[in-house]
Amino acid sequence: MKKRNFLFMLIVAGSVLLTSCNDANHTIATQGEHTKTVDMEHANEPSESMFRIEMQSPPTITAGETFEVKGYLVNQSETAWDIFHGADMFTYTIYDDAGKPLPNHEGMIAVNDIGLGTTLQPDSKYNYDGEQHVSSKLYQLSVDQPGKYKIVGQAEFYITYDNKSHRFQIKSEPLEVNVDP
Repeated sequence: MKKRNFLFMLIVAGSVLLTSCNDANHTIATQGEHTKTVDMEHANEPSESMFRIEMQSPPTITAGETFEVKGYLVNQSETAWDIFHGADMFTYTIYDDAGKPLPNHEGMIAVNDIGLGTTLQPDSKYNYDGEQHVSSKLYQLSVDQPGKYKIVGQAEFYITYDNKSHRFQIKSEPLEVNVDP
């Protein structure tokens, strides 16, 4: 019985040791059947240049009608990052042809103060629309007057790296849209 207990303890200790040794490495599945192991201990510290925002809007927008935009956070680095964000990760601002922001038609927006997390793989996109945690759909916009406008999306998120929290507020390039009468 002593030998069995000793063997069991040895197996448990070995499993714990092996598991803890793998914490610094992440295996990343890429397209096809290839995998790539990224050594997180030697990854570069996260920076704004590793990410960008891509925007999508409908091809036709009519004045006075609600339309939806989508922003995607894109990981341009070769590292998988664990990102953390709130329910209002993505926000959008519409600018007129003079570069002035249009007023938001919503008075007050209620947001559940929750934290969400995901792993953003290299060369992948991530979108979060707030689901039921935001009182108004932040991705639903409207413009009252026809004309040319620009929409800028912004994503706010955090990455914890090397025991430090890094806060990011990344803005998209302006997305030009035409609003029809």
